[in-house]
Amino acid sequence: MKKDKENIMVFEKVLLVMTDEVDQSMINTAVGLCKKEKSKLYVLFVIDTHRINRLAQTLRQKIDDIYRTVEETGWQLLYLTEDEAVENGIWTSLHLEEGSLSNAVSRYVESYGIDIIIIKRKDEAKRIFINAPVPVIGL
Repeated sequence: MKKDKENIMVFEKVLLVMTDEVDQSMINTAVGLCKKEKSKLYVLFVIDTHRINRLAQTLRQKIDDIYRTVEETGWQLLYLTEDEAVENGIWTSLHLEEGSLSNAVSRYVESYGIDIIIIKRKDEAKRIFINAPVPVIGL
C-alpha cells in the first residue's frame, strides 16, 4: 500500500476472498474498487474442508459429492469475477485453495503483497478481521 501526493492511501493489490456463500454484489464491489483505484484484483476462492465435513454429516451426503459441488461453484464464481473484471479493464489473477480460510488469506496477503482484503462478513472471517495486517472490507 502506498500513499499518493496528497498522502491518501492507494490500494494497488486487492484480494477478493470468496467461499460458496458469496453473492454477486461482492464481485461488483471489488471490481468497482479496482476500477476506481486502478488496482490489480486477486480473487481467492477457499474450499473449507472442515465445513464440507460438517455439511456432509448434517446432510448425510458423501464428502466427495459436496466437495465437487463447492469446487464447481468456486470455479463458476472465479470465472464470473474474471469476466466482470475484464469487461472493466481490470487485471485479475484467479486462485482456488483448499483448507482453512484464515490460513489461505494470510498466505496470499504475504505472498502477493496484498494491500486490502474484501470478504463476506461471517463467523469464519472474524479471525481475518482481527489478525489481518492490511485493511479489511467486510460486506
